[in-house]
Order: sequence, then C-alpha cells, then structure tokens
Amino acid sequence: MGPDNLKACTEKTLLGPRWLCMAFALCLAAAFTGAPAWAKLDSSASSQKLYTLAKKEYQNLLYSRNKMKYRKNWEYAIARFQLVLQKYPKTRESYKSVFTLGRLYHKLGKRTGRSSDIDKALAYYHQLDKEYPAGWLTDDALYYAGQLYVNRKSYAEARAAFQKILAHYPKGDFVPNARQRLKSKVLQEKKKISVRPPTVILKDLTFVSGVKETRVVLRVDGPIKYSKKRLGNPDRVYFDFQNARWDEHIPDNISVEDGRVEQLRMTDVKGSPSRLVLDLDDQAKQKVAVRVSKNQLIIVVPHHKEKFVAVKAKSPKKKSTIRVAKNGTASKAQANRRTPVVVLDAGHGGKDFGAQGAHGVSEKDLNLQISKQVQKILRKRYHYKVIMTRKNDTFIELKDRGKIANTHNADLFVSIHANAAKRKSAKGIETYYLGSGSNEEARETAERENGDLVHSVADNAVQEILASLISTTKINDSSRLAAIVQKRLHKTMSKKYSGIHNLGVKEGPFFVLHDTNMPSILVEVGFVTNRREGQHLKNKIYQKWLAESIARGIHDYLEEMAPSI
Repeated sequence: MGPDNLKACTEKTLLGPRWLCMAFALCLAAAFTGAPAWAKLDSSASSQKLYTLAKKEYQNLLYSRNKMKYRKNWEYAIARFQLVLQKYPKTRESYKSVFTLGRLYHKLGKRTGRSSDIDKALAYYHQLDKEYPAGWLTDDALYYAGQLYVNRKSYAEARAAFQKILAHYPKGDFVPNARQRLKSKVLQEKKKISVRPPTVILKDLTFVSGVKETRVVLRVDGPIKYSKKRLGNPDRVYFDFQNARWDEHIPDNISVEDGRVEQLRMTDVKGSPSRLVLDLDDQAKQKVAVRVSKNQLIIVVPHHKEKFVAVKAKSPKKKSTIRVAKNGTASKAQANRRTPVVVLDAGHGGKDFGAQGAHGVSEKDLNLQISKQVQKILRKRYHYKVIMTRKNDTFIELKDRGKIANTHNADLFVSIHANAAKRKSAKGIETYYLGSGSNEEARETAERENGDLVHSVADNAVQEILASLISTTKINDSSRLAAIVQKRLHKTMSKKYSGIHNLGVKEGPFFVLHDTNMPSILVEVGFVTNRREGQHLKNKIYQKWLAESIARGIHDYLEEMAPSI
C-alpha cells in the first residue's frame, strides 16, 4: 500500500461512518443538481494539494508589486497551473486552473501589451466554455473574453461572447454587465469610423500637501481633452484623458496620505482613456477644483479642519501598470446583490477575560472597543449592514458565534482578538484563516483562543481532516480576505507608528471560524503581553487606527472581489 492510499485509509478510519455519510450526500447532491462529472466528489488529495500550491504562487505574485515586474514570475505561476491540468485533467482543480490561466495571461497581456498573451488568455477562456460548460466560472470567462474582443475592436466576437452569457447563463452574476455591453453603440453598429486626435504625453505628476490644500500638478506636452467624475464609497475623483497617455516613468500609484488625499492612481489600458484617480480620505465633501494653466493641469483639494506640513514628492522613474476599475460605479458585490452583510465578532467577553496585558489591558474589553469602531466605519462610511456577535460584556459560546453569521446570511465574518505569549518580547500583527495550523506558534495561538474547546480535537491529524471538509471556495476566499486585511493593517500602522512587526497571514484551527458558511478570518491586533505594544493598545487613537485599517481592508475585499479561483 502506497503512502497516498495509506493516508486515505487512515482518514477514513478516523472519521468512520461520518465520512461515508458525507461522501454519499455529496454524490447525491451532484447527481440531482445535474452537476458535471468533474464537479462530483474528488477523492484525490494530490490534485487538491498541487492546486493549493499553484494558488499560493498566484496570490504571492499578485500581492507583490516587485514580483509582478518580471515576466519569469508570471511564467512560473502559469507553469504551476498547467501542471495541474497535465496531471489531473477533468477534475474540479483543473477547471479552476483553466480559468486562472486565462486570468493570468489576461493580466499579463495588459501589462506587457503583447498580443500573444491576450491570444492565450482568449484560448483558455474558450477552453473553459468548450470543456466545462456547466461550471460557475464559465460565464465570467465569456465576459472577460468579450472585453478583450472589444479592446481589439473585434466587435462580432464580442457580441457573440456577451450573447452567449444571456442565452446559456441567465442566472449568472455577469448577466447585467453583458446586457449593458450589448446596448453600447460600438456593439450595435457594424462599423465605427473615428478620427483620433494627436496623442498628448502626460509627462510629470507632482503633489504638494499644504496647510490649506493639497495640490496635484500634471504637466503635459499639448492640449488635452478630459472628463471628470466624482464617486462615493469610497470617496474618489477620477479624470479620463481621451487623447493622452502616461509617460513611461510615471508609476502606477503615488502614496499621499495627508488627511485629504490617500493616494494617486494612474493607468494606461490599450483601447481605453488614460486615467488619473484621486482616492480621498474620510469622504471629504469639499469640491475638487480644476484649472488648466499653460501646459499644466492643476487639481486642488481644499483644507478640511486639519493642518499638515508641506511636502513635495515627484514620481519615481519606473513604470508598473496596474489594473484600475473600468468605471467608478458600485462594486460587483453592491451592484449585483443586496447590501453586503458583515458580522464582527469581538473575541471573549463576560466570564472569559481572554489575555491579560502588562498594563492592565483586558483582551475582552479591547476587542469590543475596536469592534465597535470598525462597526461605525463600515456603517457610516461604506453603508454596509453590520451585525455584532456581542454589543457588551457578554459571554457567548464559540460554537454560537458562527451560527449568528449563518443566521444573518452574512457575506463576511471577522473575529477581532489581541494576542499573548509567554515570551514577553513577542510582538506584531497577524491575521488567520481556518486551517490545520502551519506552525507551532499558530497552533498555540489557536489553543489559547479556543480555550477548553481545543481538547475536543485530540491531535493534528484530526484537525487536518476537519479543515479538509470545509468548502475549498470558503478557504480560498478567506485566505484572500486575510491577505487584504493584513496588508492594510501593516501598511497603515507602520506609517503611523514605528516598530510595527508584520507577522503575516497564517492558517490555524480556530473553532470560531469552523462553523461559518462564508469567508471568515481572525485578526490578532497585537500582543498585550508586550510592554510597548500593550501600552499602544490601551491608547484610543491607536485603537482608532487599528479599526480604520480593518474596516478599509474589509471594504477593499468587497470592492475588489473577483470570482474565487
């Protein structure tokens, strides 16, 4: 008996009749819902492991601006998914791999401008439609293919792709987008003749943060035609330049963060106007003024209450194109369904004090204070529906917290905690999603947060089996949510305070995450047992920035959410 067979046999022995019942139920569900053969229960753990490794490589690529600069890193991620296709064709993992390969070549083609990359993206999108027509990602692939055809001015192919979505996927989440595309003039007319004005170069971009205003100055080498629009949730202003393109040295974004403007984002996408986006802080209600002076476009964001030190920053001489939203309308989560529902779980409470800090910090109180601030931001700024598992110093069983999220059909579950360790020098921020525990520190953290319940799971083998029963999609989305929140936490806190340690994203066997049906994470905002970090955690302003970071991370995930891979 080989090692894989031995492992499968061991898992069946550990789970006994429960495993058999679940397998039978899954097979029945696939049969009665008419799911394709590849979507039925796949007993091959090897394909899942190989896909998981490929997915991690994909995430590492997209979350590293430096990695995305080099083609070899893209090709390495592509090779990982191609290996899944080669070794395990017609599995659920191969289906997701085909879609992801299309997305990888799609994103790479936008960055490089190579038509060969776009050709490969289209080939994978059409392979998904041809070989896996009943899949939940196939309508997404057709829509992306249609977009690429529009960019290439292959309007007949674009119409065919969008029409197929309406005909074959009437309940798909891209139906409204496809219908809107088909109404556009460019797809309704057989030929469209246009005379393009001379291309103007957007040569230089600077900003000055003064006491009364933030001024953004854009230098150009000729007359420009532009349109301006302001959008909310989050508050931003964008400018589309119909006859211009960015100079090669202009970066994809410039951080400002002066209390009025959070950052500047620039994009050049072939076939679309060049765009400048000003992400505004705190939903500033002031009017953004614009004027043209000689060969300059000057944008002024006026003062609102706070004072700032004057700073001038020039864009670095490197180019790195990023994908910016095609329009500033509400996110996919907001446009295609109800208002997102977020459940916030303030860890511990009542008789369960949680960790006790060096400065008299009680974890249960700290968790509640931060959770309430996150709730306020999500409701008032982003207009999400927010449910608290506890609103005061109440004890709630771990097993009941996930049920609250399931009852409210929540989109996200975020549990907020503070960390502790025997080693007083331990410090840092980390974010967890459900898993077996990748290292000893993760398992120790889970054991402390789980309390007495941890003893109901006897050993690591059973923990791994429990984790393997959770929906792959939930785990994928949870890891992505964790990465986005952790990135926002570390970026914001390290700019506001020195010595912030990034412990990263980890998986762990947390019971509070186990019974939820939606993407779920647990955030450890710092160590109350560390003297310096504990002192910070007592500070109301520090708590405010933690809450701000978590809320923005949640919003970033919902705003930028794409189909799970």
